Amino acid sequence: MIQPNLGKKMAELRKAKGLTQEGLAEKCNVNVRTLQRIESGEVTPRSYTARVIFAVLEFDLYDSNKNGSFIFYWLEHFYWYFLDLFNLKTHKMEKITILSIMFSAIILGLFAVRSESKAQKENEAYTQDINQNSSTQTTKSGMIFSYFSCSNCFNEKDDMIGRDVKFKINGVTVNMGLIKLNTVTREFNTGSVKGKLFQNKVELSCPEDMIKDDHVKFTADKIEKAEGKILLKGNARITSTENDFIETDEIIITIF
Repeated sequence: MIQPNLGKKMAELRKAKGLTQEGLAEKCNVNVRTLQRIESGEVTPRSYTARVIFAVLEFDLYDSNKNGSFIFYWLEHFYWYFLDLFNLKTHKMEKITILSIMFSAIILGLFAVRSESKAQKENEAYTQDINQNSSTQTTKSGMIFSYFSCSNCFNEKDDMIGRDVKFKINGVTVNMGLIKLNTVTREFNTGSVKGKLFQNKVELSCPEDMIKDDHVKFTADKIEKAEGKILLKGNARITSTENDFIETDEIIITIF
């Protein structure tokens, strides 16, 4: 039951009991003007007010044989109230404000859900440990690792940043305590060296003093040195600590 039928029903029950609007308002402890507006259908009473009035009138709102369940009544009322929000002929600014708040809340909610879902997927993609016999792992940009493990990784746009990262890709093995890898350009930064991954090849740059101080070491089947460059061929390996290394067929080191 919705307005104006609700108000008409109250007026009908009130008159049947021989009560005036003033008398009913006094028994229900509500304002006479409020009762008048409810009976005329101008306003819809709050659930508490409606229950009190109908209780005084000895009418059971919950009796489905009379007017349906009380829950159904309020669902029906909400439905019509929602539709009325789009009728801007009355209370235009108030309704525009309510609609703006509703749509803003919906958009923010959807954005929050999407962000949370994206974060969970990225976290799952980069924090799981995968052994060498398992299936390959693919990043969202298309990088395919034949092996990947990470104790703590996260994404910032196209960059994967992680600690204790181990992976194999296109004939290159990387084991780093800390690395920032762009999954689009395949450029990386370990703090000690910067470089780029290729098929069975790595190009990187390294400060001269780090090589002179043996902070960065390298080995290979064949080592060629030229001004400002070192070429490692065959079982090429460069290390910065015991556990931080890069291995592949060919490594080109540019010294600066």
